[in-house]
Amino acid sequence: MLKVAFVYPYFRTRTPTELLFPPLGAAGLASQLHQLGVDTRIFDCTFRTLAEVQKSLVAYRPDLVGIYSMVSLSRNTFRIAEMVREKLPESLLIAGGPLPTLYPERYSRQFDAVFRGEADRSFPRFCRDLSDGGLGRGRLGELPLKSYEGLFIEDHDLQVNNPPVHYREEQVASFPIPDRSDFDHAAYQKAWSKMDGTKTTSIILTFGCPFHCEFCSRPVFGSLYRRRNLDVVFEEIEQIHQLGYDSLWIADDNFTLDLAYLKEFCARMTGRKMQWSCLSRVTGLSQDLTELMKEAGCRRVYLGLETGSETTLRLMKKQASLEEGIQAVGMFHNVGIQVAAFFIVGYPGESVDSIEATFRLALSLSLDSISFNVPYPLPGSDLFERVSEIDMSKDWNKENEVTFIYKSEFDPAWLERRIQQTMGAFAQKSR
Repeated sequence: MLKVAFVYPYFRTRTPTELLFPPLGAAGLASQLHQLGVDTRIFDCTFRTLAEVQKSLVAYRPDLVGIYSMVSLSRNTFRIAEMVREKLPESLLIAGGPLPTLYPERYSRQFDAVFRGEADRSFPRFCRDLSDGGLGRGRLGELPLKSYEGLFIEDHDLQVNNPPVHYREEQVASFPIPDRSDFDHAAYQKAWSKMDGTKTTSIILTFGCPFHCEFCSRPVFGSLYRRRNLDVVFEEIEQIHQLGYDSLWIADDNFTLDLAYLKEFCARMTGRKMQWSCLSRVTGLSQDLTELMKEAGCRRVYLGLETGSETTLRLMKKQASLEEGIQAVGMFHNVGIQVAAFFIVGYPGESVDSIEATFRLALSLSLDSISFNVPYPLPGSDLFERVSEIDMSKDWNKENEVTFIYKSEFDPAWLERRIQQTMGAFAQKSR
């Protein structure tokens, strides 16, 4: 029988802004593989050392190792890949996630194959066919390789470049609940309780984003917006509750986009002993809707206000106005929902005056938390294509530092000083 290992290559950094969530993508794939009778384990590195992960992996002796990779995890991804090659040379090594989707050829140098985009159907079929055929690393050519959406292989003998897909809403509705059995729930709950007194875990209800903010990259889920079946969602929420969690982080990019879906969710959540937080757009909201969210257990919303300048909002292609952002903060604050806001300063093409307007806006609003970042031109974003002299050798793993990875017109030392001054003024105001 085929044995599959998924590795989530995040090791705790213990930075003040660290938010810990289990890898739901791996959990979703594991659930489907279990249904197909494939022996599958998730190796979540969050609370472990590399040596501990290595020991566990070698003891499990998987036939296939899949590693999730994104920009901030790329260094760890390749470290673990090297370890697998050394300690488990017969294992088939597969990469997936945002960065392999964008640059599969970079990963094909160390990985046997890459699955790009959404692989919820193609990857389980690939594993089932491997298992049924008793095939291994040296016999991939015996599989119907052209039938697996998103598969990319580039070596001397095989050349496969199947385009990725985005699954239709009815297909998404058929996916089983993620299998969370391999996660260290006690460690996650302890970390969250220490941070904010809750026992929080993540859940995803919708996929895709129809908007086109210049700084945003969404290579996996794309622009096709899809909703999960709420009956299945609430079965998952009940499972999460049974595991000991009391709070949800809804990890959707646009959870408040479909107002009818949001209202039905709120109606079902009302009366449950479960709080939740989410990202929200600032458009389409009303005071009645925010009251409904509060009654349903919404504790906090995160708003991407980004800037205090209408001109910069247009540069960013935000499709939201400054006034809509201000009104959204007020509506949430008025019903007792905490509001956290994200801001970007030093955006290419903005001015010092617009940066100062952003600092003034952050201090003028009824916000419970604020954060400032300089632009990060993520691979796959329009901003990545626009800026010049990107230094890919810069450390993408650094968190919340004023470090430009491209040629910027702004002095990072000045920005750092102004951010610290504004954060100090915010702290003083919040006392």
